[in-house]
Amino acid sequence: MDRTRILWYEHAGRHGRGGRVSDQYITSEDHLPADTSGELTLQVMDQATKHIFRTRARIARDPDGLTDPDPLTILRGPHENREEQWYIEILETQVEEPSVDEETLRACLEETREGSDVITARGEDVKTLVSYLVETGEYSSVSNAVRSLLRDHLSEIRPELVERYVDLRTEHEREDLELRLSGGDDE
Repeated sequence: MDRTRILWYEHAGRHGRGGRVSDQYITSEDHLPADTSGELTLQVMDQATKHIFRTRARIARDPDGLTDPDPLTILRGPHENREEQWYIEILETQVEEPSVDEETLRACLEETREGSDVITARGEDVKTLVSYLVETGEYSSVSNAVRSLLRDHLSEIRPELVERYVDLRTEHEREDLELRLSGGDDE
């Protein structure tokens, strides 16, 4: 193959999928939906460039079920130290981040401020794993562990939601402070 064709192949990607340098991808089991059949949107990392992006794709354990499969390593376990080999067929790489419904977020913030802030997560698996993290001293309490883990996870998978929440919360706290300083609130 001549040099021009090799460069196109390496830098334009097979079948014109554009911008791909490697054909090996990595994702965490945390990014996989419960149902992995059919088309799905997930976050993957290009193994060669370390570029992280959201993609619309199909995945399978067996490459025969996909039209144009590339290797996909799924990292599993609490420390993501177990690897499982799957395959991915990338359908689209320019996938929009889920938008934030600001009115719903604002309503949730108000509801939480006025009501209970207790979250229950029933499940033996979660309770066992979180209890282990507390018992081994990684976290000071179950509630601290759940808050930290959930905050970290949301910051990773929905950064725009966390950012907008912080903005709304700051705005709300500023309004509360202004109201109190102006003498408008008796609390």
